[in-house]
Amino acid sequence: MRWDSIISRRPGEKSPVGEFPVKYPVCARVLGPLTLALNNHNATPTAQKQRQLLALLLIRHDTVVPVTTLIEELWNDDPPRSAVTVVQTYVLGIRKKMAVQLGVGQAEVAERFLRTRNKGYSFDVEDCVFDLRDYQSMSAAARCAAKAGDDERAVDLFSAAEALWSGPALVDVEGGIPLAAEISHLDQLRLTDIELRVEAELRLGRHREACADLARLTMQHPLHERLQAYYMFALCRSGQRARALASYQQFSRSMQHELGLDPCQKLQKLHRDILAASDGSVSAMLNSRHAGYLIGWYSPEFRTASAETA
Repeated sequence: MRWDSIISRRPGEKSPVGEFPVKYPVCARVLGPLTLALNNHNATPTAQKQRQLLALLLIRHDTVVPVTTLIEELWNDDPPRSAVTVVQTYVLGIRKKMAVQLGVGQAEVAERFLRTRNKGYSFDVEDCVFDLRDYQSMSAAARCAAKAGDDERAVDLFSAAEALWSGPALVDVEGGIPLAAEISHLDQLRLTDIELRVEAELRLGRHREACADLARLTMQHPLHERLQAYYMFALCRSGQRARALASYQQFSRSMQHELGLDPCQKLQKLHRDILAASDGSVSAMLNSRHAGYLIGWYSPEFRTASAETA
């Protein structure tokens, strides 16, 4: 998706992802640097605490964030006596900037976007182009497709969802405890979606294509045992058994150096089985012993045996 074209979309046109009417040209992003763009102009706050407040409201979009949580985000356990008033001032500042850029009154901004709720505030993204909402929708659709056995659609949706990220979530916002917790949740959700996409690619037999991606992912997550297992599986199925064994040795050394631990039993067994197999038998071995638990794929022989014993 090209966000620059979405930002400048005329009112009444639809988002290609969310398919919702856009009354105002408002674009918000949290999957990367914090961005609030209005009428094709950057309206992102520059003051740190205003950025924290906006980021937390956006990442918890369409839900009420209590003032007490906002105070915790901004000052942790040492708020000033005027904390409630200062939060109100920050909210009013964001509303004022939005109103000026959109050419409407602050009251309308308060009614449609940055709303005051009982003992809190919420940011309504219904009339916005918002990357996190689109990501969550595509992620849910991709998981449904994978569960239904439509791996090609699942890969396409997971890939489109991943393309919405332009860097770590809120990479340029120095957050407090509540925001850090939300970012950690998003990071884990993103990693899980990547794992599910890789599994679907491997079930489709796209082993060579997956190798390049997994080489990068295992470098980014050097102690992630499941990604390492995917990488070894894909390398072997691509005729690179020696490289798979070498990558395990490097991973094992990293585990020992960083954590003082050996790889998990399943990864050790995968390594032993690859080591014991021949180049000609390694693919059949992987399909019969490891594909089931690793990528959710079972050989026809296994499925037939399971059906007979059911």
